[in-house]
Amino acid sequence: MTEERQRLFGTDLRLERRREPYDLRPDRAGDLDLARGDENIDQALTLRLRVHRGELAPLGWPAYGSRLHELIGEPNINRTRVKLMAYAREAIEEDARVAEVSEVSADPEEDSTVRLKMEIRLVHESDPLRIVFDFDLEAT
Repeated sequence: MTEERQRLFGTDLRLERRREPYDLRPDRAGDLDLARGDENIDQALTLRLRVHRGELAPLGWPAYGSRLHELIGEPNINRTRVKLMAYAREAIEEDARVAEVSEVSADPEEDSTVRLKMEIRLVHESDPLRIVFDFDLEAT
């Protein structure tokens, strides 16, 4: 990874998903592990989708997050999937490192799960980032 790419996509604490909550992950030396560059931008965009818009307002980030949670309880039909795609695109494109979401699709999986697939063009990058994000319409 180039130094410019590392600077652009940053470094953050690496999070590990253990069922629903995320937790910090230790490295081999027992210190807190770090996500860098490509891995960090992937983690950051995924977390942006998971966080409810407005949830971080008390910390000074009122517009951070997505509106995906507003669709919990809706049926897994085309209209709902179109809204999911719009809400996901809106949230991802708010990150300053994102130039555009060039493609997004929403495919029904199980009864209440929708698989969002996004192709994201990052600033100063020619190769797109691809994210797959499963969203459960029955989640609480």
